[in-house]
Amino acid sequence: MDKRILAIFDSEEGYAYRLMEFMSGKKNLPFEVYVFTDGEKFYSCAQITNIECLLISESAYKQEVETLKIPHIIILSESGANLSKTLHHISKYQSCEMIFHQIMEYYTDRSETVPIALRTGLRKMKIIGIYTPVGRCLQTTFSLTLGQMLARQFKTLYLNFEVYSGFSRMLSREFRSDITDLMYYFNSAREKLVCRLESIVETVSGLDFVPPAQMIQNLNGIRGAQWLDLFHEIEKTSEYEYLILDLTDGIMDLWDVLRGCDHIYTITKGDPLAIAKVEQYEKILEDMDYGDITAKTTKWRLPVFKQLPVCFEELTYGELARYIRTQVFPELFGEDADEYKR
Repeated sequence: MDKRILAIFDSEEGYAYRLMEFMSGKKNLPFEVYVFTDGEKFYSCAQITNIECLLISESAYKQEVETLKIPHIIILSESGANLSKTLHHISKYQSCEMIFHQIMEYYTDRSETVPIALRTGLRKMKIIGIYTPVGRCLQTTFSLTLGQMLARQFKTLYLNFEVYSGFSRMLSREFRSDITDLMYYFNSAREKLVCRLESIVETVSGLDFVPPAQMIQNLNGIRGAQWLDLFHEIEKTSEYEYLILDLTDGIMDLWDVLRGCDHIYTITKGDPLAIAKVEQYEKILEDMDYGDITAKTTKWRLPVFKQLPVCFEELTYGELARYIRTQVFPELFGEDADEYKR
């Protein structure tokens, strides 16, 4: 990929370099990031370097910036003064994550083309589907814990398909976009997927996730083949090594999506009703020629845990995490499991 240049110009050196380090840590960033804290050096470089996008602090901005023929200029607003109605403004005083999301959203919307990175030197992305016909059995807690533990070793993406996920409340965050927006943008401009994904993805304890649908009805009409197409494109244009799907009956063509997974985990319980539900589910799969789903499914009957973390950020500590390290990892990685238990 021929990377373009994103320049950060801010006289506050600590701030500028901290923002640069955060952005440079994004593996799929379509830019090389340059930092300038001195006006003379910036203007000299801008005359001879093709800067694609400029992020400039309000205090560093001068009218002559607009004569440099930089395609995309974003002002980091400090006082809230509207320095130029023709330029895009974002608040300087927010997290690096939020600034990054807003830059990528703006750039993806405004740019006619974005650089496309093709996956190189990485193994096939493994898709782990987690689904059970049994309710209230820690499926999402299990999924998130497994995802956060995998993310310690591998670049991992988590997608949640619950009707009511409660993520915004649990994480005390308001999400600008969710998985329905990702699918919309994928259908309308798939060549921009990698940048659009970077503008939407959030992180919790090292695990990347796309915010779940605020209204599950917005996923109505999206067929299983479309989801699998999206997953294939994520694999092709990103560096994700694991994709975790926290699946429910709210997704269309659920069985086709499960069939596209490399591993499937079904959480069960030991009571008669739970056993009956799983038996019925497996019989229907067999009757409808989806028996291959059962063949690659591992059923887990979780023990009773004395205490579970109440925050998503604490899931990798405690009994459930210990259970996954000792039981699930050996099943997932076989002889190499010890390498991933740390």
